[in-house]
Amino acid sequence: MSLSEKEPEKDMREGHRQRLRQRYCVGGMRALADYEIVELLLTLIIPRIDVKPIAKRLIEKFRTLRGILDAHPEELESVKGMGETSAHMLQFIREIIPIYLSDNLESGGREITTISMLIDYFKSRIAAERNEVLEMICFDTKLKIIGDSSIRLVEGSVNSANIDVRRIIEVAIRNGASSIAIAHNHPSGDPRPSSEDLRFTTRISDACRPIGLSFIDHVIVGKGACFSFRRDGHFDCLYDEDDQQPNAQKARPAQSKRASRGAAEPRRRISLQ
Repeated sequence: MSLSEKEPEKDMREGHRQRLRQRYCVGGMRALADYEIVELLLTLIIPRIDVKPIAKRLIEKFRTLRGILDAHPEELESVKGMGETSAHMLQFIREIIPIYLSDNLESGGREITTISMLIDYFKSRIAAERNEVLEMICFDTKLKIIGDSSIRLVEGSVNSANIDVRRIIEVAIRNGASSIAIAHNHPSGDPRPSSEDLRFTTRISDACRPIGLSFIDHVIVGKGACFSFRRDGHFDCLYDEDDQQPNAQKARPAQSKRASRGAAEPRRRISLQ
């Protein structure tokens, strides 16, 4: 193809990209088909070719934008038109998302007062993880996060049967926590708890009871869905902060750190919303 023939083709391509960007600017995501969202994204990554066919091939192979962003770079490279750089740029974009969500939710002293907020927090932290991880949050009496963020306890393979519950209690005591919540992910996508998850939750509950440590929830994060033990009713038969005996207050793990501030403050309860 001669240089004179390439110029009109380039102008047509740029005109199409400009129209696509204009449609987004005016109507947002709703104005674009699924493949056009991917196409617009690819125009930022692949500057010199028509990316519409690539976008359609990606949607055909991975079905959704989430499927594309969740795919491994090697899988993306198997699609005609996708190279190593473009595949890794899509992975980069995917890994920015939890950072954005974390910046909104994660900060020391932030209050998490509802189960929905707790689920959103843990989703922002671990939903994008390809391997299993286990994290916990330590709260003060006002349900404010102690420290900068949640604490990662296990990474790689979360086998509930082999997790040392004593470590969870030790972390809570070390941070002067009044309450804790834990979460792990199911990379398979199904957030429903296994029998091991149920037993693990019971073990944590049993460990919290003698020292007056409130166990707020155990959240399981899947793909597009999460499971809350408390919201599902499993905590009806487990330890709850309202079930404390009066003498349990004396054993509260954070008491020594709060002693200088006078009498212990009443503990705030989380909403099931």
